[in-house]
Parts: sequence; structure tokens; C-alpha cells
Amino acid sequence: MTFSAAWLAMRSGADRRARSPLVTHFAKLTDTLRRPLRVIDLGSGTGATVRELFPHIRPPQDWTLVDADADLLQVAQKNLQHYQGLRVATHHADLTVDPLWSEPPDAVTASALFDLTSQAFLDRLAEALARHRIPLLAMLTFDGRLRVEPEHPFDGAMIDAFNAHQRGMKSFGRALGPDAAGALTDTLQSVGATVEVADSPWTLTAPLDADLMNAKLDGWAETALEIMPDRAGEIRAWREARRDASAIFVGHSDHLATF
Repeated sequence: MTFSAAWLAMRSGADRRARSPLVTHFAKLTDTLRRPLRVIDLGSGTGATVRELFPHIRPPQDWTLVDADADLLQVAQKNLQHYQGLRVATHHADLTVDPLWSEPPDAVTASALFDLTSQAFLDRLAEALARHRIPLLAMLTFDGRLRVEPEHPFDGAMIDAFNAHQRGMKSFGRALGPDAAGALTDTLQSVGATVEVADSPWTLTAPLDADLMNAKLDGWAETALEIMPDRAGEIRAWREARRDASAIFVGHSDHLATF
């Protein structure tokens, strides 16, 4: 499953506002590690995680960006080419079958990834992190919480449909979806990690986030139609009513795992 560069750019402001204190905790943790700091970012997209974390971490930094979409990696390379003290390599890989890395890094990061992955992938990653005692910063993991203001009588059915779709088959297999945040905590602790968890929700408001809100609502309606095709009329009516939505809340969690 891949995402367009336009979608990733549209969500960047909301992602930035949602950052938790674990970004600072991770940066302080890396102060004790060697330089250049070697970080692998999984599911990198256009490099948003690097752009967010780079200013908080002491250089020099060597990042390897891993993604299944070669076009997004090209955009990331272009976006990051002028950063002083930063060296970037890209790795086009299918993480469902390819090795996580050829050489263990000093740290691993990921953003908005684990709700798309399977429990089997999470188990594999946790075991690799524990084997080499590699810290992980996982940001913006969807946790199943959704709310639209003002409330609508069909919201409950739409939330259930979205979460059911998120648990469906994705490129990693059966996705964790809204269970990912809890699964991250449990799986990492099961391999001996100390896990810090912090809230990092989106709070989207009109008109500040109008384009992102409309894209989110359109996507939500499309996924609901896949889950509830027999309720297409109610879904279309809900979407039409939501053109006057004033805010959308999407729950996420950040995780920092250390060994």
C-alpha cells in the first residue's frame, strides 16, 4: 500500500502539530550514541520523519530511507539534499520479504506505519530490535479513536466501518489497524523493551485544514462503502451532511522503545 506525494504533503501540517514530547526524548537519547548517527526510517515516504527529527538531533547524521515506492524515495532525496550535516541514502524495498537492514543501525524510526502492518511484521521487527538493542521511535500510530463535530447519528456506524476496513488485508497481510498502538506496546515489552507512550492526535479544524478534512471524509466514505455496500444511501447522506463539519479528531499514539 502506497500513498501519493500530494496526500503526504497535505497531511504534513497536521502531523507536525501532533508531535509529542517523545521527539525530544528520542533526541536526548541519541546524544549518547556515536557519530555519525546511523538511523533507518521505515516507510519513509517523502522523508517527513527526517525533516521533523533532524533539527532536534546533533549532527552528523546518516539516514537510510526505506520504502516500497521508488517515486516517493526520489522526492525524499530531493527534499533533503540541502541539509547540512545530513547524509541520506534510499533503499527501495518490500519489507514483507526483504531484510530489515544489512547492518544494524543505531536507531530506527517510523511514522504512520504500524496500523498498516501485520502482527507478524511487528514481531519480526521487535525481535530484531531486541537482538541488537536498537531504540525505536514510532510516531503517529492510529489507535482507533475518531470523532467528527458536530455529532451525527450515523457516526458510530461509520467509525465501526472505518476500523473494520483498517483491519483488512493490506500489503503486509492482515493489518493491525486500530489495534496497532496497543500491539506496539505489548509486542515491544514482550521482547524486553521499556516503552514510553504519548498521545499524538490530529485535531483538524475548518477552515485551517479544509482540504485535509475533505480528503479524509471522502476516503472514509469510500472505505465505508466497501464494508457496508447495502447502506450506500446512508453513507452518501452522511458525507453530504459532513460538508459542514467543524472539526475532526483522529487518535494517534507515539512510542519510544529502549533496551
